[in-house]
Amino acid sequence: MGGESMALAYERLDGLMAAQVTPFTEGGRDVDVDWIGPHVEFLRTMGITGILTLGTNGEGPSVGMDERRRVVEAVKHASRGIGGGLVVVAGATCPSLPDTIRAANDAFDAGADAVALLPPFFFKNVDARGMADWFSAVIESLPADGRALLYNMPAQAGIDIPDEVLAAVLRRHPDQLMGIKDSGGDAERTKRYMAQVPAEGPGSEFRVMAGSDAAHASLYRAGCVGGVSGMANAVPALVKTIQFAHREGGEPQRPQDQLNELHAILNLFPRVGAMKQLINITSGLPLTYTRPPYRDLEPHEVTALEEAMGQYLLGEAV
Repeated sequence: MGGESMALAYERLDGLMAAQVTPFTEGGRDVDVDWIGPHVEFLRTMGITGILTLGTNGEGPSVGMDERRRVVEAVKHASRGIGGGLVVVAGATCPSLPDTIRAANDAFDAGADAVALLPPFFFKNVDARGMADWFSAVIESLPADGRALLYNMPAQAGIDIPDEVLAAVLRRHPDQLMGIKDSGGDAERTKRYMAQVPAEGPGSEFRVMAGSDAAHASLYRAGCVGGVSGMANAVPALVKTIQFAHREGGEPQRPQDQLNELHAILNLFPRVGAMKQLINITSGLPLTYTRPPYRDLEPHEVTALEEAMGQYLLGEAV
């Protein structure tokens, strides 16, 4: 990635990225790559500046190696456009180090601008040095111009990325480590991550990105500039409003509260299936499906979701 494209990638990270769902055919039998392009275009028209694919919302661990490449290729193809297009970051973490290295390098071969690395989520009670060595092994395997984001998602991964791990990996790889998606939702933790970033010199462009939909407003107040959002799959304009209000000196808490109300509605149902149903409602795109162990909504759940959405919209109109 050359200097101009690197600058553009950082600019896109300072915007709002959507943590895109992965579309499957009914029953989860195959990846529905034809659905990806229209969804990316929907997101682009709403001001989204990048796509995180194959992450938590993207059911990344459920996607096979060959399927991953097809997904990244489809996202990258759809993301091209005037002014450099959208930045594409691909989730790559697998339980084994060799598989993670393969997934990361396959992502670059398929056109990704960067990869997102969760900690090795199967392994618990890993010390800081072991985790830092794991991240380093992946980053050292990448192309010389390959870039990476760390991905802190303790609620899903079951392990946290400690401050000292971030500091160690950034110290070792200041030119390849672009940032961290912090999905913990703890503003004080976010500030501690920011404290690891050097004020100048190598590593000083490192970004700490707001990654918790329930806490975007507080994370922007804590110092995050860019954000990554799963809810942006369905309501990108609302999520963008939080960021815009903060930047313009407005009050981001009201749109944050609206987003949290919608988030609470989705949590009444199987979460990923409900998100895909909501995308169908808000974007008009065809309904796409989940892959086991997640499941799609039953007809009575679809009815309940639609009723809850009607009440939500009526409440917003008051």
